[in-house]
Amino acid sequence: MFSKGICLFLVLIISCGLYAQGGYKNSEFSFTNENDVYLLKDRDKYYSNGLITHFRWVPKAFRADTIKKIVDLEFSQKYFTPQDLLLGRVENFDRPYAGLLYGGYSVSTYKEESKRSMIGLEVGLVGPISGAEGFQKWYHETFGFPQPRGWDFQMPNELVFNIKSEFNKQYVLRPGKLDAVSTTAFSLGTAFTHAFQRLDIRFGKLQPLRNSAFTNALIGSGSENIPKHNYFFFGYGLQYVAQNITINGSVWNDNAPHTETIRPWVRHLRFGWASSSDRATFKVTYNWSSPEIRGNENHAYIGFELQLRFPRNQD
Repeated sequence: MFSKGICLFLVLIISCGLYAQGGYKNSEFSFTNENDVYLLKDRDKYYSNGLITHFRWVPKAFRADTIKKIVDLEFSQKYFTPQDLLLGRVENFDRPYAGLLYGGYSVSTYKEESKRSMIGLEVGLVGPISGAEGFQKWYHETFGFPQPRGWDFQMPNELVFNIKSEFNKQYVLRPGKLDAVSTTAFSLGTAFTHAFQRLDIRFGKLQPLRNSAFTNALIGSGSENIPKHNYFFFGYGLQYVAQNITINGSVWNDNAPHTETIRPWVRHLRFGWASSSDRATFKVTYNWSSPEIRGNENHAYIGFELQLRFPRNQD
């Protein structure tokens, strides 16, 4: 059953690439699924699943401007579980059960070809209201995985918000073939507070950040002239974490049935491949992180992302 789902996903990718319209593109829809099940290790732990959707567009006032701006709306669900889903006693959990459903709004600005700055806001819901428990139980029943036994002890309902920012800088090592991209990011709020720094090395057929899938910038004026390109990437980063509601609970109260102590420093590694035309992008990324909680193990998962671009009236 699971293999059929993967085949259906691949057929969708191929079909979208074949039948999407060419020409000017000013909007984009993307869907990402992140899950450790793709590692084929029969494990489901920690960051168990993410369903992430984005709709992006270039505002009319900036379609012919030298400064490129892209507006991004996000709607996503993520959930987190302990390493052993068959344990039913909360004192045996090595991570809290937690679900997160949120929406986001952000604006990316490209004043130069090699630089991007982003600022955004996220508002969401943690707890049973997120729908994570129902989705995971349905998913496990559908694909024959064991049912989780600890959702009765999940993080309670709470409204959360975050402001976030990110800055990317491209350093060209060999024009069009090899570069390095620095990413500096911050998040501040009741859900997540952290600072993050990563360096990615890319090689292949490359475009500047202003017109690259690396920063989701393949829409807007001139999008019909962007050549097909693909590249591999490898990145390593370090994150300082001050707050993670899915681990240490609310900043307002201590009414969660189970919390853990976060590790302030978390290392991240990723590598993957991206392929783009003027119509679509497909990315696959392997992600690894050091333990987020004292006494926990490392964690890894794979993400698949499909971006589809559409024409909009330029008048």
